[in-house]
Amino acid sequence: MSRISWFFLAICLISPLYAPPDWKSEKFLDLNKDEFYIVTLQANESQKTLYFRWTLLKNNGLVMHLNYDYFPHQFILYRDYQRNCYKVSLFKEEQKNYSEGPFFMLCFKDYNRKTKVATLKYYIYDGRRDFNVIDERKEKNGGFGSN
Repeated sequence: MSRISWFFLAICLISPLYAPPDWKSEKFLDLNKDEFYIVTLQANESQKTLYFRWTLLKNNGLVMHLNYDYFPHQFILYRDYQRNCYKVSLFKEEQKNYSEGPFFMLCFKDYNRKTKVATLKYYIYDGRRDFNVIDERKEKNGGFGSN
């Protein structure tokens, strides 16, 4: 084989490793302060609920509260590049392999100071795991203890 053929073959084999993820779900949403967004996931017989809300905008940082599988997370999202997203692993990996497992990623996109509404975008990556998003909705009063 010629050098050009080897080079082309190498590019074809390596390029999928650097391709962007194929998202199972991605969505922009606008949330008011203390408004909940709820996502319910199901894998086989296991059903998990993830919900989040924002409570405060301080020094251009959005204070977030997220609960997944009854485990609370609190973090601050900023609009700059390295602090604008937060990632949570979903479901335990079935086997040890070199690919990334399923995860939920929440990103801060914008905040409208006039209407006091935050624009967020979330991504769900399946990590080659079979599960479904069975419910997505906003709720005015959710509560981290309610389902």
